[in-house]
Amino acid sequence: MTNASVRPLRVAVIGAGPAGVYAADILTKSNEVRDAGLVVSIDLFDQYPAPYGLIRYGVAPDHPRIKGIVNALHKV
Repeated sequence: MTNASVRPLRVAVIGAGPAGVYAADILTKSNEVRDAGLVVSIDLFDQYPAPYGLIRYGVAPDHPRIKGIVNALHKV
């Protein structure tokens, strides 16, 4: 089956916190996407205007190490 004959997979992830971002990352790195040429389109939805969920909104400012995970999530 060629890439042109396969319908793209469209996925909606509800929640753009760490779990949602990691789920999207795992999906894009799956064997089917990498090896079989499956085309995937992922939309992340969140009720807040910025991503990262509780890491952005629920971690106290005096915990910079925990808030540092935002850097890793941003790469995803």
